[in-house]
Amino acid sequence: MASLLSGGSRGFEGVGDRDKFEKELHEVLVKAISSTEAAPKEKHVRNVLIATWKEKGCSSLWRELHKFPLSSSHVVCWKACFVVHRTFRDGFNNVVKNTGKEMRYLSDLGKHWSRAVAGYAPLITAYIRVLMSRVNFTIKNPEIPANFNFDDVAFKIPADIDHVFQLAVEVFDVQSSLLHLYAAILSKLDPSTSRTVHMLRCRLAPLVPAIQDSASLYDIVFKLMKALHAALPADTLSGHRDRFIRQYQALRKYFTEASKMEYVQSLVTVPTLGPEPPSFLLPHQLIELELAKQVHTIPQVEEESLTQTQVEESSVFDSQFGGLGEGFDFPQAPPQKDDRDSLIEQLMREIVELKEKVSLLEGQRSADTELLRGVRERCAQLEAELKDYKEIAEQTCNENVLLKRQIDASTTEAGAQREAGERAKAAEDKFSKLREVYQKLRSEHITLLRKSSEATKQLTTANDQISEKEEQAKEFELKLASVTLEVEELKVHASDESAQVSVLREELRRKEASSVELEQAQQSLSEQLSAKETPHSLLVAAVDEAEGLLRKVMKGLDSSGGSTCTPDHLLETTHTTLDIIDSTAGAFSLYSKDPQGLSGALCCLPSLSHSLAEVLSQGVATSHTTSAEDGQKLVAGSKTVGESALKFLEVLKTQGAGSGVIASGANDVQTSIRGLERMTQELVASMATDTATEDKLGDIVEEEMTATASAVESAALRIQEMLRKSREDDSGVKLEVNERILDSCTELMKAIKVLIARSRDLQEEIKQEALGTLTDASEFYQKNSRWSEGLISAAKQVGWGATVLVDSADKVVSRTGKFEELVVASHNIAASTAQLVAASRVKARPKSNHLKSLKSSSRAVSEATGQVVASTQSGLTLVRQDSAAKMDYSNLSLTQAKRLEMDCQVKALELEKELESERTRLAELRKIHYKLAGASEGWDEEQN
Repeated sequence: MASLLSGGSRGFEGVGDRDKFEKELHEVLVKAISSTEAAPKEKHVRNVLIATWKEKGCSSLWRELHKFPLSSSHVVCWKACFVVHRTFRDGFNNVVKNTGKEMRYLSDLGKHWSRAVAGYAPLITAYIRVLMSRVNFTIKNPEIPANFNFDDVAFKIPADIDHVFQLAVEVFDVQSSLLHLYAAILSKLDPSTSRTVHMLRCRLAPLVPAIQDSASLYDIVFKLMKALHAALPADTLSGHRDRFIRQYQALRKYFTEASKMEYVQSLVTVPTLGPEPPSFLLPHQLIELELAKQVHTIPQVEEESLTQTQVEESSVFDSQFGGLGEGFDFPQAPPQKDDRDSLIEQLMREIVELKEKVSLLEGQRSADTELLRGVRERCAQLEAELKDYKEIAEQTCNENVLLKRQIDASTTEAGAQREAGERAKAAEDKFSKLREVYQKLRSEHITLLRKSSEATKQLTTANDQISEKEEQAKEFELKLASVTLEVEELKVHASDESAQVSVLREELRRKEASSVELEQAQQSLSEQLSAKETPHSLLVAAVDEAEGLLRKVMKGLDSSGGSTCTPDHLLETTHTTLDIIDSTAGAFSLYSKDPQGLSGALCCLPSLSHSLAEVLSQGVATSHTTSAEDGQKLVAGSKTVGESALKFLEVLKTQGAGSGVIASGANDVQTSIRGLERMTQELVASMATDTATEDKLGDIVEEEMTATASAVESAALRIQEMLRKSREDDSGVKLEVNERILDSCTELMKAIKVLIARSRDLQEEIKQEALGTLTDASEFYQKNSRWSEGLISAAKQVGWGATVLVDSADKVVSRTGKFEELVVASHNIAASTAQLVAASRVKARPKSNHLKSLKSSSRAVSEATGQVVASTQSGLTLVRQDSAAKMDYSNLSLTQAKRLEMDCQVKALELEKELESERTRLAELRKIHYKLAGASEGWDEEQN
């Protein structure tokens, strides 16, 4: 390819040179991106790079690439992407910018391969995304070199911090596209898809420029993040830090896997990353790795031996383009093998030296640790010695004082004085030596204490940092909980809107069905008229058809599905039906007087039958949106309308019926419709009242909780009064039973009072937390109307249960009631308090202290309930034992004893039968209670 490289950097002298250049470039590309599944040879890629330097651009390169089957051959397209990527890094400096003209072509090519899943299709899609992100980044940031190489000029951080923030985002995007390329390549390396070494190298070849780009991008984003943390608060950059950590971990993973591949190691030195990402919150600990300087390409030896012709061409190129660097910025020739080998050896030596330094530092660190441990042990030992020396010094002082006294006492004895003087001198010498040792130990002890205080300060600083991290984690958890709550509320609003849409669709469907049936009825009537039957037979047939339609609708009233209708729409239908009945009655009255009015009567029948059918179906559909009681009334009213309408149609079939009979039948139908209309109007008024009540939910909740607390307090006072009265009036077994029952009821009331107080505390906490995003408390209760209604219902149940419990206890104490009633009442109030607890903790935080207190109060209520049940059962046992003891069977005869035995057996059978009957009744009542509670709480609406 010497002719391709001829001419230096002077450009092309004519059209012939340009044509020759493009022809030779095409030949090079044919070899570089052939359909053979093998990595492109370095010499062919190098010739393409030289062509971009000669042309000072890439226009010819893209013109030639358009001629290749990039959209049909996945191997050719994959190699073409690799060649273009190499030109981005080693080609002329404006190649990336000029490639911006080909962005639409690249986008279409990427969309084409994204629709395929086999072969290189996923790899090509990821590679094209990398090329497009590189081009967009270079166009937006011309101050950064296209090949990310800052060897000549140092990278300068922009002065505008907003631009730095956005630049970091764009660098993250380019790095993300490269990470997707790594993942795509490594996912396609299983033996089933890469069967030969050449195929494997074909897939791994793009890792070399990708690793170079990733290393340079890491250096850039590290500097940007460091500058951002120096200028902005840490909370503002939490998203940037999270994204940096994720990309750091992914890069480390891919670099580790690439370093295990011999082919990749033979082409480029893969940089290494530490196990932990750098912490920008601790700037004094940041270490800039400079990965770009760790990445070096390794020169390759071509597979074919150089022929004499190639050697001559190389010498010609050296002679002609030895000074090529004067014309444009491109290296004169590839680096020689010896220079690169020496560079590699130098780098390896530096790596070995760094490893030795690291090992030395680690050894020094362990030595320092051992030294510190020894110092601490020495400090403890010296303290013990110091203590001993103090004791010896005190003992010596005492001896010295004693000797002085002895000397003073024995002044007359010279020998004794000399001996005492010598002993005193020896004691003083000993004391002075001990004092010197003490001073030395004291100085060493002070030094060790200072070192210990410094270590304590460092430990305190580390603990403070850990506490800050824990506080930040708690704040993130609270934010996540609030966002989750908002999402749930939005889902509830969306479900309400979808329910309204379904109602409107159902109404439209019914209207369309009615229109179709009306057209069919009119067509049937026209066919009957065309058959030239008698006028009255046509009339009877039309009435029969209308009657059949009504009977069909009435038959389906009890088995109607979950369709719904609004009360306002039902009122509009009833108004329209009343007018149609008047017009129908008038038309039939006219027909009874004049047979020529047959057509008018026939035309009224379809609209009459369909209007009545609409009233019936809408009446039942409206019952699905109300409570069970109101719904039953609406269904009964709808059936009444249907029955009166059938009677009216029977009157219309009668030949010779007078206008008075027709008017009377029409009046009966209108009366039944007006009755249904009144029920609907009452329902509308009730719903309006409920709507107005929703605005006062907050006040109602507070009132109900206050009323519940008052009811429980009143019940407790009544129990105390009953206990006082029982102690005054009763004695013996009766007093013992009454005291047990009333004492347990008193404890239960105390536990319930504590539970209500803690429930109100929890509700106040929930309300205060919600007021951070709402204007006032009423808006909070209105926004959470279902929850508020649940609290109101639970509070009412607790108040009512307390009253029932006191009444049952009063009856048991006065022996006018049954012990079982008290057991049932205690279970009932325990269930009511459990409902209040469940309603209160729905919106509470899981780790709330008030919630924990409420749960403990609930357990206390359950235990108190168990005590009430136990005391009631033990009292019942005592009463029965006392009654059995008072019964005297000694005077019974055989016949009397047999009769009493039979009476007892009969009574036992009756009680068993009654028990089974009552259990069945209890099950039915529970079903009805569940249905009524569901209607009052809006369960049916939520299901719809």
